[in-house]
Amino acid sequence: MLLKYFNSNRLNILVFISLLPAVYWIPSLFHTASPPAVVAEGIPLGRLILDFNRDFRLIAALLALSLVMVNAYLLVQLNIIHIFIPVRTQLPSLFYSVLAIGMIQLHQLTPSLVASTILILVFYRIFNAYKSETVSMNFLDAGMLISLASLVYFPALSFFLFLLASLVILRPFMWREWVFAFLGLLIPYLLLVSVYYLADIPFREYIGDISEGLKRTPGQFKLSQLVNWSFVLVFLLISSFYIATSIDNMKIHARKYFLVFLMFFLVAVLDYFIVPGTGAGSVFVVSVPLSYLFTHYFTKCRKTWMNEILFLLFLLLLFWQRI
Repeated sequence: MLLKYFNSNRLNILVFISLLPAVYWIPSLFHTASPPAVVAEGIPLGRLILDFNRDFRLIAALLALSLVMVNAYLLVQLNIIHIFIPVRTQLPSLFYSVLAIGMIQLHQLTPSLVASTILILVFYRIFNAYKSETVSMNFLDAGMLISLASLVYFPALSFFLFLLASLVILRPFMWREWVFAFLGLLIPYLLLVSVYYLADIPFREYIGDISEGLKRTPGQFKLSQLVNWSFVLVFLLISSFYIATSIDNMKIHARKYFLVFLMFFLVAVLDYFIVPGTGAGSVFVVSVPLSYLFTHYFTKCRKTWMNEILFLLFLLLLFWQRI
């Protein structure tokens, strides 16, 4: 009953999913002091975001909430455009919101949140290139977007590996598209070097800023958050097994898109465990592929009482994290 209700496109579902992040975020808006830092000081644009967060607490919190809602909207629109989940559903928005807003300490404007919005736009560019019969310039755009994301949140640079994997999955080999991807990655950094040169600032200072931003920050998580992400991990295994058993029945484009999401997820996980300084903010990034994986499961699974309970647990654990 609950699954059938949330799988619909009724107006009250749209209103509920839209209001959920806002209502959940409201208590955080009235904290005059910034939450404890969840990332280390780092590259200039990232520091600028953190400074803005500290100096303009309310405005920054509202901007952060707006970005979470924009991300949720973009995920729904991506499926509407490319139909890799063959139903019109708001569940990607719901799952992204549930996963992204649960950590109260992340209710602030962070470089990782800004970078996550930029990285979502990468999917729009590479998916649009999938059926192109000629050399696509979209990979130049995708490379530039990843480069821009790394200028805000340096660990995002690792997602260039995801872009190269996407080229292998989605496109026949065209050497110019690979060149475009590398050019896209380099152009923002060439502009950055030029700015440092014109400002007579040694570029080694930027290298030092990167090192500063890659320091590990201690993560302090509540019991409810640890329980929630343990449940997410268990359900990740369940939903992964489900999609693995049904992948042969998927359309070719959907199968390839989910392989792209898998590459994105693997890079995000490796970032968290290998790259120092990635921090808890990576939840905004890893929630992107998880929202589609979980949506696929709940739109295709049998509407049994067990699945109803699994779905309900996402909402109950979200509520527990708030109290």
